[in-house]
Amino acid sequence: MSVQSAPALFKVATLDLSRFKSSDTLEREAFARDLVDALKLDGFVKLVNHGISRAMIQDALSMSKKFFSLPDRVKRQIEHVPGPYPQRGWSRVGSESTAMLFGALEQNGKKITETDAKEHFDIGPPSDEQFPNRWLEEADVPSMKTYLEDFFERCHSISQAILSAMEMALELPQGAFTDKCQGQSSELRFNHYPEASMSNAPKDVSRVWPHTDLGVITCLFQDGVGGLEIENRRCGGKFEAVDPNALDELILNISETMERWTNGVVKAGVHNVKLPPALKSSRQGGEELVIPERFSIPFFVKADRDTCVGPLEQFVSETRPPAYPPMTALEYHVKRVAQAY
Repeated sequence: MSVQSAPALFKVATLDLSRFKSSDTLEREAFARDLVDALKLDGFVKLVNHGISRAMIQDALSMSKKFFSLPDRVKRQIEHVPGPYPQRGWSRVGSESTAMLFGALEQNGKKITETDAKEHFDIGPPSDEQFPNRWLEEADVPSMKTYLEDFFERCHSISQAILSAMEMALELPQGAFTDKCQGQSSELRFNHYPEASMSNAPKDVSRVWPHTDLGVITCLFQDGVGGLEIENRRCGGKFEAVDPNALDELILNISETMERWTNGVVKAGVHNVKLPPALKSSRQGGEELVIPERFSIPFFVKADRDTCVGPLEQFVSETRPPAYPPMTALEYHVKRVAQAY
């Protein structure tokens, strides 16, 4: 099997979040402008020095592998019942269809309805009594509950800094975003894309079809396998692979609620998961190829459930009328997720 050079990767901006913790007000303001400019341009940005160490991310990925290596009969004890409400526990491969969630997607004039080639495990905030978390016995994956509750809080802290910086750059009152996202509805997820044969797979095989996330922003950690692609707005919406990145890099993307709040000023980033770039360029010679398994950890920052997710007044004017109707965050979540089942 001969291996060609991998296709070019899309280079999103990489920013240092520690700049926003500086005592220098001008440095904080400069970071905030750089962040929002990059997010307006691409919908995505990479963040370094965000506060979660490489070792901790590696431990989380290792814990994820331990969980997904358990027999399905064990994971089934905490299986999420498919439906429109916040997900808790384990969801089996094929339980979700982002193609149906992102309703504009069509291929050759036909709407795509295939399910995603991944399984996942979801938790919400530890204090959530309306939609409580579901855990296996401690012996199944030791310390998983304690570790992930702590990881959840660390991700929430990072997201508050990001939203605060966006408030600054968009010249909004302090708390315009952060007060609406107090962690009551955010979700932390383990994703696992199982290994699969490519014997009869088309070259454009998708593990997750193009979509936008439903929340406010998403903070993503991933292993080095690759496959994440984003819509390149600079060249007509073509999807291009993103560098798998170092473990301690965080990929941030804008989600639908932020687009709604800003009345379309900051648009949600469209993305999918396809073949790792190296495999795309090496499919020849008739040899059996295998898509390696992939692990990722997204933190979906969501507005508190009773919060309105219609446009904020600062983004509405006579020349820019509201493009989205008012509704609560939970109503919007239920409406959108119902399309994926």
